Amino acid sequence: MRQLYLILFLGFGSLMAQQMPQFRQVNTSPSLYNPAGMAMNKQASISLLARWQMLGFGNEPRTIAFFGQAMIKKKVKTVFNPGSRIQYPIEPLEKKKKRVFQQFVGGQAISDNYGAFKFLEANGNYALCLPLNNQWKLSAGIRIGIRNNVFSPSQASVLNVSNPQLPYGGGDATYDGFLSSGLRSVSLSSGFGFTLFSKKMFFAGALQHGGLLNSLGEQSSFFDQQFHWNTQIGYAINIANGLEVQPMIILKQMHQGPISLETTLMTTINYIFWAGINYQHNASAGILAGMEVSDNLKIGYAFDFSTNRINRFSNGGHEIYLSYGF
Repeated sequence: MRQLYLILFLGFGSLMAQQMPQFRQVNTSPSLYNPAGMAMNKQASISLLARWQMLGFGNEPRTIAFFGQAMIKKKVKTVFNPGSRIQYPIEPLEKKKKRVFQQFVGGQAISDNYGAFKFLEANGNYALCLPLNNQWKLSAGIRIGIRNNVFSPSQASVLNVSNPQLPYGGGDATYDGFLSSGLRSVSLSSGFGFTLFSKKMFFAGALQHGGLLNSLGEQSSFFDQQFHWNTQIGYAINIANGLEVQPMIILKQMHQGPISLETTLMTTINYIFWAGINYQHNASAGILAGMEVSDNLKIGYAFDFSTNRINRFSNGGHEIYLSYGF
């Protein structure tokens, strides 16, 4: 019985709070939380993150994110004069280097299922990057898309308010509110962010998850999305040749919700293998590892377990990462 109550509380609370899906391997996928993060990796790629959380409940949170990016490259024009008799190359005079903008385009599709609730979201991303000097670059990005939220009453179990032994006949304000507001809602999804980075350090911030565009209209259901912001800071510490330690801190918050603090400490060996630990304050802890199988293929895995009272009912969670570069 206590397990049933806990599932209902987590299910309704997560949707009303509109929390973003939780991922552990954010260091490999910066564009998931911030569209400006595409500029931190120039390689064109398509990636997949699949996560199963809090296994053991039944109908646990399951999230799949499919995303990709590419840098827009300018075509180099070659001037050729067939009438010229010059047989040696002409070397142009040295010119002062200009700060050239770099443009990135990408997109993502996220499917998230949590008991009776699920959503499917598709977004397009665009980022513009400007070199500030020989070390630092500044990028800004925007995300626009659409999101479909669904509530399935057949997968929800609500007890009778006056007598749990009797069939449910109304009285739970949250459950009745979902039924009266409709079982499906389609809304716009949007966001923007920035990233200041070098080869050793980065700082990023983003505001996203639908509130930007939907705040212009009147809220009409429990599915209306709220503002979400997140900030990330990371630094690469060179221990030895081919050995780096990379600590990272993430702060996240939904409007009117508590602040979430997450830290990751990752070690990279020969720029091929990586492994680390992850901790989310008052929520979970875990490990992650991965490797570059080839110049194009990367794989990763993460495992985490709850550090609060949910640990009595959960067997932990798993996350798989695949990425192919072009």
